Amino acid sequence: MKAPELNPVLRRELLERWRGPRAAFVLSAYLGVLALLLLGARWIATSYLEQQAVDGWAPVSASGPVLGRFLLENLLAGVLGMVLFVAPGYAAAQLAGERERRTLGLLRITLLTPWRIVLGKLGAASAWSVLLVLVTAPLAATAFVLGGATVGDLVKGLLVVVVVAVAVAAMAIGISARAQRTTGAVVLTYGMVLFLVVGTPLAAFAEFAARDFEMRDGQRPLALYVNPFYALADATGASSGAAFSGGMPSVLSPFALVLPGDDTLDPVGAQPLAGGFGPEAPDAGRPLVWPITLAVHLALGFLALLAATRSLGPRDGLRGT
Repeated sequence: MKAPELNPVLRRELLERWRGPRAAFVLSAYLGVLALLLLGARWIATSYLEQQAVDGWAPVSASGPVLGRFLLENLLAGVLGMVLFVAPGYAAAQLAGERERRTLGLLRITLLTPWRIVLGKLGAASAWSVLLVLVTAPLAATAFVLGGATVGDLVKGLLVVVVVAVAVAAMAIGISARAQRTTGAVVLTYGMVLFLVVGTPLAAFAEFAARDFEMRDGQRPLALYVNPFYALADATGASSGAAFSGGMPSVLSPFALVLPGDDTLDPVGAQPLAGGFGPEAPDAGRPLVWPITLAVHLALGFLALLAATRSLGPRDGLRGT
């Protein structure tokens, strides 16, 4: 049985980007920097936990699980931030760059359908980001040695980051297909990312204020369900970092504070582990956030790809390419 042929657009983009020693060097440098940051985070966390033990907040035996949880949450949050910073810029230049170089018309007169062109560009835009995410798995797995994290936390966290990377790249390609210049496509794309990361908490606060600062029966502002860090906090079971429970605040702790539950919105909503110390466990009865967020991102990405294929369809001819 003949193996399916690799998308020609994707094959060309991958050869241009990954051929030669540059890709291996960038990947090695990325892992080296990430390992140094992980060691630095461990040193900071260890100093913090030692001070907590001196002050009587938590026993020394609880430091391992708390440290493991802290490292996992911050590492995955850092990788997600990298994806949201790197992937959109490269994806936004895919079709707008072809139009600016006057080569988009050459793609459109080939036997490739608009869907194959767009999917090839999407694969090229997201392949590098997905690879960078996957190679961080061994570093994130160091949290298992310390305790406080499970394989499920790591798998769900990586799944959130990968899906967000692909969905944001798809949205960037949708913008790129409509933009006439690469600069405009990049600016609009990073504006979209800024809204996802910063704009959604502001919109959520406005919604929260409109409800007189009361969220009962597990309700939370709808805008938060679009925020990728909110989904990551839920997928990893992030700790709120409450000191009295032996927790340690991480980048995801502010989002963990407002995860939905059965009670009124409470900054101390998560329950500590048995004994009152260690990373906090999410309420088993609360609704999950991360599947909703991923579904929303995938829907937005699909609509963006659909808009991109329509812009490449025969209805518009070859004008502007």
